[in-house]
Amino acid sequence: MIGENKMAHFFPLELDGLQMEKVNATSYEIDLLKFRHQVFRVQLGWVPPRPDGLDLDDYDAFSDNLAVIAQQQVVGSARFTPGDQPFMIEREFARLLAPGERIRKGAGCGEITRFAVGKTISGRETRAIARLLYLSLWEWSRANEVRWLYFVVEPSFYRHLSRMGFPIQPVGVPRPLDGGVMSVAGCFDWEQADPEFIKSLRREVAAPRECVRSWLEYDRAHAPAWA
Repeated sequence: MIGENKMAHFFPLELDGLQMEKVNATSYEIDLLKFRHQVFRVQLGWVPPRPDGLDLDDYDAFSDNLAVIAQQQVVGSARFTPGDQPFMIEREFARLLAPGERIRKGAGCGEITRFAVGKTISGRETRAIARLLYLSLWEWSRANEVRWLYFVVEPSFYRHLSRMGFPIQPVGVPRPLDGGVMSVAGCFDWEQADPEFIKSLRREVAAPRECVRSWLEYDRAHAPAWA
């Protein structure tokens, strides 16, 4: 996990009355674990339900848990693991890697898991939740100086991320995981990101002053050169 002071420079993010923030050791942490349990253990069945109704595993001890909050309810989740800690793609999802594929570890690397948008009563709110979650992929990576961010998703969602403009590349071929869910492993390479796409993720999002300042610095560094 990265330092609290550093996280405070990049989060919380706010959009349309929603707020995304790190919830480790806060009053929202249990709510987040209940939300994840409902999504990943009850609805999707990726892992067995637990008697306590909490989606908790070994990775939570050293990862940053972020939640999207609406009216004091958790409506979205994302978990980020730094490169000096074990990844799920090394263990539970290792079968998805292509033969001979070796993932990067250490500085400049990370993994995103438990990425989910909750069911809401309005399409507008669902889109806002998704916007904050998508932006968090880039923001957490910048805060932790991560270039390569690994993930595992269903092939249809991989194609959706690619169509959106995310700089992703596959690190394996689609294969079924336990329960028969077809999945594919991939990696974000932020050095390949289109600056205009990054701008589109940030549009209308409110953030801490230091974060906004860093956005302006990023824009200046990636401004087109005019003859």
